[in-house]
Order: sequence, then C-alpha cells, then structure tokens
Amino acid sequence: MVKKGKFKLFNYLIENHLIYYKSITKNDKIIAFAILVYKNSKSFLSVLNEFLRKRIIQYYAIQINTNENCEKLLFLNFEDSKKERIIKSFNFIQQTIFEIHNSAKFLKEKDLEAQFLSNLSQEINSNSFITKLSESIKISNDNNSKVFNFFLINFDFIKKKESFILDFLKLINNLGSKGFLIINFKTDHNDNIKISSYFVEECENVETAIDLEDNINDFFQSDLIKKQDIKIRTIFNYLWRLEINDSFYFLNNFLDLFFPKNYSTSLNLSEINKKFEQNLLNNEIEYVRLADNLMFIENSYLFIILEDLDSKYILRILKKYYPKYIIYILILNELGHKKLLEAESIKVMENIKIVHPKDIQKFNCQEFKRNH
Repeated sequence: MVKKGKFKLFNYLIENHLIYYKSITKNDKIIAFAILVYKNSKSFLSVLNEFLRKRIIQYYAIQINTNENCEKLLFLNFEDSKKERIIKSFNFIQQTIFEIHNSAKFLKEKDLEAQFLSNLSQEINSNSFITKLSESIKISNDNNSKVFNFFLINFDFIKKKESFILDFLKLINNLGSKGFLIINFKTDHNDNIKISSYFVEECENVETAIDLEDNINDFFQSDLIKKQDIKIRTIFNYLWRLEINDSFYFLNNFLDLFFPKNYSTSLNLSEINKKFEQNLLNNEIEYVRLADNLMFIENSYLFIILEDLDSKYILRILKKYYPKYIIYILILNELGHKKLLEAESIKVMENIKIVHPKDIQKFNCQEFKRNH
C-alpha cells in the first residue's frame, strides 16, 4: 500500500500517456499511472514481473469489467521524485511491450482519464461526496449517486483455476450484478510476486444490491468471497487499484489463473533469460541485451527468445538485422516452435538457426566462439 506522502484524491495532472499525483507534503514524491488495453496478457505478464523485481514499476493491476467481453485494462504504477525518470521508465516499458504484443495500446489524455475514473464514476469530480453506509461506500454528485460493495476473493477455494475468472464474471452477469474485478501484483522483500484480489459491486442504492456473498458461495460450494467492511479512506486504494486489506497469495501457486493451457509446465521467459545469461557469463561470452526478447552476442549473433510465435516481430527483426548477423530464434511454446519450422519464408533463409525449447537448458554457448 502506498502510504508515504499525502495526496488529494481528485487533484491530478494528465500528460500524454501518464496521469500524475504529486504529494502535498515536502517530500516531492510523484505517483504516476499508465493504462494498457489488451486482450491477452499471457505474452507479457512475465515481463511485467521482471519490471516489478527491478523496481521499474511499484505494482501493476488488472481490472476486468463484468460487461467487458474481450479487452481488459492493466494499470502500471510508477513512483519517483523526478518526473523525467518516470517518463523514461514508461517509454522503456511501452517499447518493450509493443515489441512483444504489437496489438496492445496505452491510453492517453481523455481516454486515459475516463478509464482511470471508470471504477468510481466518469462524472466524479472535486464536488463529489463520499459517505459511509454501513458496510458500503456511497459516492454522490449533483447528477447521481453510486453505492459500492467490496468483496475479498479467497484464492485457496478456487478449484478450476484455468477457467475461474471467466466462470466468476459470467456468474456475476447471470445474477444481474455489475462491477469490477481487481487483481493487484507486487513484490515482497524477497522478490516473490504476490497477488491480492477483490470484486467491487456497483449499484444504484443499497436496496438494489444483490446478495452476492451467499449466491456466489452457494454456486462454488465454498467461502470463496467475503464482504469487506472498508473505511472511506480505502476508496483511495480502490481508485489506484491497490489492495484493500493485507491478505495476499503468491503468484507461483496460482499460475493457472493467468496462464491457461498448462502454462505451469511450460518454460518461463524470465527464468530462461536468467539461465541463458548465466550460461553466457560462465562461458565468458560477450553480449548486450537489446530488449527482453533480444540479445546481441559476440558482435556477430542475434538471439531471439519468445514465449509464443510472433511472426510480425520476427520479420521486423529480420528486416533490420538479416543477413548482417547470424540469427538464433527460440520459441518457448512447442506449437509456436513447430509453426516456425514450417514457415516457408524461414526455410529458405541461410544463417537462421531455430532452437528447440528443450535444448535451451543445455545450450552450448561455446558455439558462439567456434563460429566467430
């Protein structure tokens, strides 16, 4: 939870792709947010986890609207005393994600503001009133009011992890309710990724609220969700997509929630990158990392590592660097590896080496010395 400094809830500045909060105390702390719109996060969540571990971002959070069928929102949080360093970090992340997932987009200006406030109300402003109603929070302005109920999600009771998020949101819709699912990701002191999650029900008034706790727990036959009595100041956490209490779970125990199709048994991009770099160092091989997916080795080789086949990205790299360099390509997904082998455009190109995902664990880096 961000506790250092004091901030005004609706006193923010928007410039291009970033929304800024500046502390009103003397520590000059700046909190900033970017919002990424995407359809499938599997290709870049592992990269975001590396940004967490390197403290490039403080946390990120996924928000899924119950009425949203495809696109989801991902909130990136930056924290620094210098605005220039925040912009530099954002530009680096934007470039990295676009290289991995070129259909993703970062919101800017009015679109950024609208989505940032979407979990409260797009009509909310400095004249809005926030009041406590028993266990609920009510936000009112001149035109209307909304009541919000908060429910913690106990991941330990999830049985079918691969389909849980879709099943949960579908049930919410079938019950006639609406709101937002928030999943927050951050690191602990040992660089382990921990997650916390809650659902926020949005309704016109207390009387129209559905008994979600009983209905959902009956359906899943467990105490999956529990209504959380929160204080008014916690609305700050909700707006910033932070956790609303101190409970959390370790991501490694719930990979199937976010990486379906047996991801837990497949290779992990960040882990492979670490092991491959260590292999290079052990063999005294010179290299420069150009991006999370791309390495320049011994001034003669390019090594591409991708979790899934991204033909547009590979063709862009080939257009820029081939045939000047010998290019190695590793697709960690078996199906993606097979499709690349079958690509006619790749078959006819010399000095392109396709590495099998199982071979990377025992890859002989001395090959870069022998061929040099």
